[in-house]
Amino acid sequence: MSTRSLKLLDYGITKEEADRLIELAGDPDNAALVRLSAEESNPGLSDALFTSLTTGYGYRGMMKKGRYIPIKEDDFYAYRRRALYIFKLLLKGREAERTAGV
Repeated sequence: MSTRSLKLLDYGITKEEADRLIELAGDPDNAALVRLSAEESNPGLSDALFTSLTTGYGYRGMMKKGRYIPIKEDDFYAYRRRALYIFKLLLKGREAERTAGV
């Protein structure tokens, strides 16, 4: 299945969970994980994906502010969903490390 066709539910993420993940992505304590998620999702778009996930700006909002994004909107959101999934996995891994270290 192509990245473009995968929806949040294909990644096992509900709308409510996505909202919570976006909230967590905006927390400065999670910036390194968000950056890694964006880079793993698509290295060429990592800066735009990072900005979107941490600030809540969407494709059109960033374009209106003069940000050039070299792909179509639907492709951008596909990589954003993928980055959100990777972020979810990294958060789970960090939590597992913390509980194992206790």
